[in-house]
Amino acid sequence: MDIAQIVPGCFHLQHKDCAALFGSPPEILKFVLKAERTMPQVVILPDAAYVSGVSQIALEFLAYWHLFFDRKNPDKRFRVVGTADMCRRAWETMMVTLFGPTREQMKSWKVSKSRISTLSKMTEYMAIKVDDKTMSLDEMLEFEIFESSESGVSLCDGGPVIFHEGVNRYRVVHGRKEQIIDLNFSGEQMPLMIGPEAHPEIPQIFRIKLLGTYSGFDTEGPTTGMVMWINCNGFLVDGPVGTSEYLRQLGIPKSDLAGVILSHVHDDHCTLMDIILSEQTANIITTREIYESMLIKISHVLGESIDSIRNYLTFTEVIPGKPIRMYGATWEFFYTVHSIPTIGFRVTVRSQEGEDYTIVHSSDTAGFAKLDEMAAAGAITDGKRDRMKQLVKGGEKLVMIDGGGPPIHGDPADYDDIIRKNPQTDFLFYHVNPEHVDTEKYSVATPGWSKTYLESNTLPQSLVFKLLKTMNLLDVTDLFWVNVVFSQGEVLEVGPGVEVVSQGQKGDSFYFILSGSGEVLERSEGGPRANAAKKIALLESGDFFGEMSIIRDAQRNAAFRTLSACVLFRLPGDTFLEFVEANELKARFERLWLSRDFISQVKLFRNLHPHAKHEISLLAEEKEYAKGTYILRQGGKSDDFYIITSGVAEVVKRSRRGETVEEELRVGDFFGENVAMGYSHRRNASIIAKTRLQAVRIAGADLRRIAENAPVLIHELHLVMRERGMTDIPSNPRESTGF
Repeated sequence: MDIAQIVPGCFHLQHKDCAALFGSPPEILKFVLKAERTMPQVVILPDAAYVSGVSQIALEFLAYWHLFFDRKNPDKRFRVVGTADMCRRAWETMMVTLFGPTREQMKSWKVSKSRISTLSKMTEYMAIKVDDKTMSLDEMLEFEIFESSESGVSLCDGGPVIFHEGVNRYRVVHGRKEQIIDLNFSGEQMPLMIGPEAHPEIPQIFRIKLLGTYSGFDTEGPTTGMVMWINCNGFLVDGPVGTSEYLRQLGIPKSDLAGVILSHVHDDHCTLMDIILSEQTANIITTREIYESMLIKISHVLGESIDSIRNYLTFTEVIPGKPIRMYGATWEFFYTVHSIPTIGFRVTVRSQEGEDYTIVHSSDTAGFAKLDEMAAAGAITDGKRDRMKQLVKGGEKLVMIDGGGPPIHGDPADYDDIIRKNPQTDFLFYHVNPEHVDTEKYSVATPGWSKTYLESNTLPQSLVFKLLKTMNLLDVTDLFWVNVVFSQGEVLEVGPGVEVVSQGQKGDSFYFILSGSGEVLERSEGGPRANAAKKIALLESGDFFGEMSIIRDAQRNAAFRTLSACVLFRLPGDTFLEFVEANELKARFERLWLSRDFISQVKLFRNLHPHAKHEISLLAEEKEYAKGTYILRQGGKSDDFYIITSGVAEVVKRSRRGETVEEELRVGDFFGENVAMGYSHRRNASIIAKTRLQAVRIAGADLRRIAENAPVLIHELHLVMRERGMTDIPSNPRESTGF
């Protein structure tokens, strides 16, 4: 009897007639092969299913090895030994891993009938069979329970006996020999299979970085996973064990990941526990049935309810066959042909020059011969077979193809003609060892491979600050969308007198003025002054234009012409619209559009920076008052500030002699400034609606905050207060007892 530690928390026992593994973290099969130990026929499940970010009950590839490669024991089931609870959790995990979800489960998840039928036919055909009969899990694996600490489990006839002594502790007895195996450990468990790189990853508009590329049986490197940079946002596609450490080696914080695209839940793609249980909430991007399958696996590994796991995550559901826009790129997900539900995708980013950059990722899928076989058998439709053979449409920058080989993976030779017809496209085959293919003919993906297809923009720091200030004004908190705006936007230098957009055009771009000024012109459509341009607004650095024609999908209702040399930041219309919808900004832009021209015409605000005018426009609350309504009462303590937008109001003062109408206020006039600015505690006059009246109301605290950074606003207020007869204006708020 020979016992050796393979990695912390995992020991291998070797006997002349059998071998066993205590603990089963992901990719342990590779480490057993590297150690040149006999592959186990028995796994002893630990009592802790999750340690240091790693599952300890990853049985899938050990079971596959026993089923497909163990020629010594072809008729024996793979044995799994543990407590009743751990055996149950391992059984449930293996059910969803090996067979995928059942029809009943998918129905309960509200997956459409057509998708249930398509997926079930495919997975049922590809299931492991003996004499054309699908093997059940209990025919593949034998689960045996430790009944008590006194009752041991024999590994084989005349072989060692295992006793469960305590939490993660086992006593091995063989004849007169005894040995304790303690699976408890702290710190890192699985050594990384690739070392650190010399340079950190830098986000780009379109870039690929491979983390792992090998199959679950290949000892040369980690299993499949990669990072895609899309508009400077990171997307993790699947992930090998130790993904968090690989990201750390590359200098990629988890906060840079906009999402995790999960292709399917096989162990060589779905070892994401350290990503899910981290300081950042992971956004899982996949289909409903793959997501729910993942939740089942994770809940059994962690020993928590599925609903609890949901609370740890956000979920972006994708529908195969239905293109979606996500973070400034167009994504098309599709079902592959695999033994459990699996998705691949094509993603397209448009450059500033209008060129499409596309990457196709086949994910795990069967080769062409298998597709033909399954179509002939009715397991997939002819259309599905043809679509999978025609993933490459031409013009792609990169195509990543499963080259793992039959029976359930692809064959590089299938793409010989396609490669010849697309010489400008990079083809990479993964799930294949370079030693097993002709590398002069086929490019094989290897860990660490990377390529940038579109580099990120470099903007001057001052321009970045101006854009960020506007983002903050719009209450945009999604930093991933900030990255998209910077990635997809284009800086334009325009001379004076240039008509940047024309009235009547379809809105196809949004513009932000970084420097310079221009005028908004409205041309009449008929009559003697047809085409005469009327100036309706002056825009300067900090202003923007072009938003409403895009939001409303309408023609532009005015033109913009530069008055001076301008630096503009242009964002494509489709990206801007996606940005507005994703960040729920439509109401804010509508509000700005309706009120900013009026706010700009108010004498008090006329000389403010556009950013301050925009902020006031967003803060202003529309109010309506019937004739005779007291808007403010003399002696009141409210500190709101008002601007009349329609109607007439009276300023009424009460004294010992009675009430006196001091003056009338009309459109554009304002009131309440003294208390709003903190110069007085109480109102010294009443404001009464003489007619039906509309006004915008701004909270005093907001007005004071804006004024702190705008001396011109305070100065204009002081001028108005003097016009209204106040001669003793305090230098600081709350020093006066006057109005």
